[in-house]
This record gives sequence, C-alpha cells and structure tokens, in this order.
Amino acid sequence: MTAARMRIARPYRDCRAQIGDLPGRFEHDGVTLHSGRNLIKRLGIAGPGGESIEVAVKAFAVPARVRGFVYANLRRPKARRCMIHAQKLAQLGVGTPEPVACIEYEDYRCLRRSYYVCRYWPHDQDLTALLYRGVPSGADAQVLLEALAQFTAAQHDRGVLHLDYNPGNILVRSEGDGFQFALVDLNRLRFRHLDIGDRMSGLARLSTKDDCLRIIGRRYARLYGADPDDFCVRLEAAQRRFAARRRRMKRVLARFRR
Repeated sequence: MTAARMRIARPYRDCRAQIGDLPGRFEHDGVTLHSGRNLIKRLGIAGPGGESIEVAVKAFAVPARVRGFVYANLRRPKARRCMIHAQKLAQLGVGTPEPVACIEYEDYRCLRRSYYVCRYWPHDQDLTALLYRGVPSGADAQVLLEALAQFTAAQHDRGVLHLDYNPGNILVRSEGDGFQFALVDLNRLRFRHLDIGDRMSGLARLSTKDDCLRIIGRRYARLYGADPDDFCVRLEAAQRRFAARRRRMKRVLARFRR
C-alpha cells in the first residue's frame, strides 16, 4: 500500500514531514475523541512557527473494493471533500476547525485508508444532551438555542446546506457572554441558494423535542423574515416527516441484517 496523495493547506506546508507521520502515529498515539465506524484522535505536532499545536485526525472506514475504486478514480474521497469544504466555509465566514491536510492511501487503484487533519477546536457545551432531552429550566439553554438558530440562519444565508446537520456535527463553546460554533463532518455539504424547503430540512434534523424546535424556529423565523407561529408549525411537521423516514429506513436496514 503506498501513499497516493497528500494535500496540505498552504499555512502548514512546512509541516509536511510531521503530517506525513500522522497515520503511523495514529495507530498507537493520541487521545480518542470519537470511536465508531470512523475514528477521531487528537495528536500534537509542531506548527509552522515551531510552536506545539493540537490537531484532530479523522480516519475514515476502509471502503469496500467497488466503492474504493470509485473514490480513487471517479469521485472525490471523503477526506478530500472535508478539506475542500472546510476551505470553502472559511471563505464564506462559517465557523469550522481550520483545515490542515488530507492523506489518502491506494492499493491497486482502489482507495483504502484516508485521513482528514484539522486544528483541534476546544469546545465545552453538549448540544446532543440539550437537543435530544429537551430544554432544562433556566434561561441559559434558551440563549444557547437562539444562538444556534442564528448560526444556522447565517450559514443558510451564505448558501451552505449540511446534509447531516445534527447536534453531533456542531461544536460549541462559551465565548464571553455568548457562544461560538463550528461545523464538523464536512464531506456531505451542498453550496447553493437555499429555498424554504432546504432550510426546513436542515433545521428538522436538529432536535426531536418540540420545545427546542420552537425556540430555534421562532428565532430563525425572525431572522428569515417569516411569521414565527407559521414557521414553527411547518418546522414541526418537517421534523415529523424526517423522523418517519428515519424509522422506515431503520426497518429496511434491519431486514437486510437478518
């Protein structure tokens, strides 16, 4: 297996040797941030000025042979899409961890291993707990949800549609009296003018709780220039349709696993 490609963002080109060592270090070094079909670890390297910096390295699951051939010859691999999309988000002013590099390994013209490297983005809020369990008592959660609505509206206004826009793919940290957000898991993005249907489909993935959706929906509607009550009714209907599609998909997949 040989390294087919290594693409490095311009500010980090002097770090080429260290970036090239990351896949080897990944196997036995670093702090695990996420473990699942894909694995994400935090590792340290020397930055462009020699200072120590932390990067997040995402190792994508090895694709089946047919899909590996497609990624190597016909379609951009996920790691490369993540890097390209991160650079595009930065140009548009949408928060995302700074891209560093993508590394791809091929075997007989099939993509096997691939890695996306970005700066580690410290975060201190748990959106998943909030958006899947409902709004706790107190005003802090409402302030956070309204800030999330503003972040979502800003990216939609810039023509960014994240096709897997769920709480696990949005990082958030406290910043003074407010919050700062960053998008992750960037391989499934679309860049185009978004109509109301696109906006609803993005928002509907955020929460299973009506109280959370209403806070987000009302704030988003005011920013979008829509009637908040009507917007929330449509948003809740969109969320129910999305949940129903997801249940049907799970039933179909369960049949194939038998």
